[in-house]
Order: sequence, then structure tokens, then C-alpha cells
Amino acid sequence: MKLKKVIRIRSVLLAKTGLRIGMSRDQMAIGDLDNPVVRNPLTDEPYIPGSSLKGKLRYLLEWSLGGDYILKAKDKHVYASPDPKDPVARIFGLAPENDERSLAVARERGPTRLLVRDAYLTEDAKEALERTSARGGLYTEIKQEVFIPRLGGNANPRTTERVPAGARFRVEMTYRVLDDLDEEYFGKYLLRALELLELDGLGGHISRGYGQVYFLHPERLAEDQEGWPLKERLKVEEVVL
Repeated sequence: MKLKKVIRIRSVLLAKTGLRIGMSRDQMAIGDLDNPVVRNPLTDEPYIPGSSLKGKLRYLLEWSLGGDYILKAKDKHVYASPDPKDPVARIFGLAPENDERSLAVARERGPTRLLVRDAYLTEDAKEALERTSARGGLYTEIKQEVFIPRLGGNANPRTTERVPAGARFRVEMTYRVLDDLDEEYFGKYLLRALELLELDGLGGHISRGYGQVYFLHPERLAEDQEGWPLKERLKVEEVVL
């Protein structure tokens, strides 16, 4: 098994609606937000962790394939396919069980093909959000919501932090190609997962309107790309080794 080439994918991820990827909080002080977003601790800027993006792509691909992926998901177990050609395991990786059969399958399957970087704000998006900071925000918006029990009761207000619609993030992924099957899976499965992401969403509260995203080619005018096929909105470069 030998690394033949690396496919580099670059794009700009546009938040068409407010985007929320939350952070865990061990402690909360009086007056703090109920639901803060994840931020870069050095710059205080919101960002999209590569783990969040990769995890959602894997989830969407698994549900599109159905079968054992979903049966195991209901049991809260990751489906460990015994097939070394399994597309999800090859593209996204899979930790093998500690037995000889699983280890043999893992050796035949090889390393994880897809690497997803953390996605940070583009410079123009950062400047636009900094202008909103003068009006009291910190690169984000605070959305006031009210939870009203369907069977009656008092309204419960809550505040949710999210990145405003229109924000843009620099997305970069690399895909390792070790054999011809990897070439096939790139177009057949990885691009499908990216298309499903646009149809579904990223982050939390998607069913309430959050998280609609759209990929844009980083070197073309955004207004010209509405309705283009996904492949034309990605900058794909091959590095042959």
C-alpha cells in the first residue's frame, strides 16, 4: 500500500442562516449566555471545528447508505464493517476492535483518507463582524427565544448565541488516494456527503432554521455561483507524489 497522490479541496462555507456550533460549559456565572458558541481562545473569534464538519459529513453519508449503519446507530454503537472496502470506514476512519480479525481488516483497509481542517472566518467576514462589534456583539448575534410548553404553562425565555447569516469560513480538506477505489469513492461518496450537507445543515437547531450552509469557490464571485453544481463551487487540486 502506497500513497499515490493527495487531493486538496478548498472552498468558502457561507452561512445562509445563523450558524451555531456550541461549546460545553462546566460553570456558568450570573448573566452568562445560556448557549455560547465555540471560539478560538486566542482571538475570541467563532470557528467551525474540523471534527464538527467531518462528523456531520460522516453522519449524513451513513444515513444515506442505511442498512447496518443505522441499525447499529439505534443501539448507540458505531458499525464496524468487516469489509475493507467499506466506503465510510475508508474515507472517515474507524478504530478497530482489539482482535486479530478486526486488525487484519484495518491493515487491509489502510489509513483514514479524509482530513478536515478547522475552518476560520475569511478576512472580509471578520471585518464585517468587527463592525457589528461596535453595536455590542463579539462576532456573533444573540438570538432571543421563548419556549412555550405545547400543553400550556408559562413562557420560558432563553438566549442563544450564533454566527450571523452571511458569515463565511475558509474550508480546507485533504483526501489521500492510495488506489483506484479511493479515486472512485471521492466522487461517489465524499461529494455526495458534501451535497447532503447543503440539503441538511451544520451545527445545532437545524430544524428551527439554523445551520443552512452553501459552498462557494474561493476565487470566483459569490453572486455568480448560485445554482451551480457543487463540483464547480469547489477548488480541487491534485498533488501527485
